[in-house]
Amino acid sequence: MLKDSPSGYGLITIFVHWLCASLIIFLFGLGVYMRSLDYYSPWYHRGPALHISLGLLVLLLMSLRVLWRMRNQYPLPLPSISQNNLRAATLVKVALYVFTFIICISGYFVTTAEGQSASFFDMFSFPATIKLSSVNVDRAGLIHKFMAWGIVGIAALHGGAALFHHFVKRDRTLVRMLSPVKKTD
Repeated sequence: MLKDSPSGYGLITIFVHWLCASLIIFLFGLGVYMRSLDYYSPWYHRGPALHISLGLLVLLLMSLRVLWRMRNQYPLPLPSISQNNLRAATLVKVALYVFTFIICISGYFVTTAEGQSASFFDMFSFPATIKLSSVNVDRAGLIHKFMAWGIVGIAALHGGAALFHHFVKRDRTLVRMLSPVKKTD
């Protein structure tokens, strides 16, 4: 029930999937909200600290997720899914992973651009690895921004496809990511 099996996802995969999805949605909303703050807003300083800490959490969770995926069995595709749909789903999943890592890394570079470390909930810090020029900080910021908007679009496509499979095709695609598989293998 914890691990994935040929018939579906286990509890660990499901939990990390929904935790990362929730964090990414929250981080996107917080990022958009922070752009509207002025210096005297109470969230002018608290928002970025929370955004950085949660972004680092997503980076850690996604790294663990990749390791988990490499060491864990992957569920077999449902027989009702065509090869074209399977290829499209794979491309969307890869794009979600790649965009997430690019967002996290570019955010880290923006945060540590002047040589300061990135604090993880004031418990410990990720040290700065390189200093960036102002031009490169701006580039990293643009990458962060456009990838964030891109991931929202890809996630909407991903979620829409899951709902389509659930309500139109009436297959188990969505259910497999909501309920862990029972150990029968």
